[in-house]
Amino acid sequence: MLIKSFKDRDAFYRFLKEKVGIFFKEADSRAFEGIFHVIYFEDKNTDPSLLFDCARSSCISIFYQEGRYAICGSEARIRDFCSCIVKKHKSLSFKILEGLINYRKKSFKLQYNYKVLPLGIKTAVMGVLNVTPDSFSDGGLYMDVSQAVKRGVQMAQEGAEIIDIGGESTRPSSERISADEELRRVLPVLKELRKELPSVWISIDTYKSQVAKACLEEGADMINDISGGSFDQNMFDVIATYNCPYVMGHTKGKPEEWKHMSITYHDVIEELLSWFDGGIKKLRQKGYRGDIILDPCIGFGKLPEHNVEILKRFRELKVFGLPLLVGVSRKSFIGLIIEGLLRKKTEPRERLYGSLGALAYAVIEGANIVRAHDVKETKEFLALLDTIRTYGEY
Repeated sequence: MLIKSFKDRDAFYRFLKEKVGIFFKEADSRAFEGIFHVIYFEDKNTDPSLLFDCARSSCISIFYQEGRYAICGSEARIRDFCSCIVKKHKSLSFKILEGLINYRKKSFKLQYNYKVLPLGIKTAVMGVLNVTPDSFSDGGLYMDVSQAVKRGVQMAQEGAEIIDIGGESTRPSSERISADEELRRVLPVLKELRKELPSVWISIDTYKSQVAKACLEEGADMINDISGGSFDQNMFDVIATYNCPYVMGHTKGKPEEWKHMSITYHDVIEELLSWFDGGIKKLRQKGYRGDIILDPCIGFGKLPEHNVEILKRFRELKVFGLPLLVGVSRKSFIGLIIEGLLRKKTEPRERLYGSLGALAYAVIEGANIVRAHDVKETKEFLALLDTIRTYGEY
């Protein structure tokens, strides 16, 4: 199910034509009503006539063709519609209402290891600490434990609420390493950083259940898994055992495959929603009671146009009612856009302003945590953005 809000008439037209395959006069009249919601879903088993009567009585529009529905109207009228259809289609009524409630949710709270991290009024910063020789931006800089710990402390002093330690590069064409090698890199840094920063959240960037378990035992507070549990079938078991906050990422293919595979999406947001829906259900079925954070993983098995579309439509990920994370810092699609529009080639370290521009829209559209290399600059940027974004709302 997609929930969309339109302010632009032409965008509404395009959506109806692309998703439902229709374009006629009623769409024009609905478009002039101002800001309104569109609930899109596919259901070939429901008799559409069951919904049409309730739509008329609730003063909303339904656009329908071959099992594809777009329900359009204000939130109040859509709620009236759900009250009308509840006897005829209880599951659909509840799903729409749940989606609307989730879509409007603004505040969250992460809790673990006697720590609390509120999200909503202020955007949290997750500082990147790669202890790898080959990461795309800072590979080799923090292989020494003392240097890594020093950088972690510096990021905390600059305002990072979370320090994200990664021991394996997942840049395109990077090579996979063993869990033992990853632990050899990560554990010494984690142990020392835990001593230095007892009250700061420490996340471990890994898709390996063995690494996640060992690090949680040593005091890590969060696991950041780009694969969303798809690279290691035991990951969900570990996460459910510890009930720690878990960043569920979406990745198509694997890093070593990206330069050679054909990366296509019929609709990148719909695929993300389906991916997260399945992952959330599987993890909850394991008995997990912790906090799930969703990360669309910009650049992970996605072309530049997919990355831009995800950022443009970021609000649609709010349908689950869960905290959202975005990581765009220094990524190659930023360099490609700068080169294409400004005729300027950039190295990863030269993409600060582009990174801030990319994350700004995601934050406005609902991102609660941003993953960044440049913590100080990002914190200052967010101080102003968050002030304007939340002014008068709390």
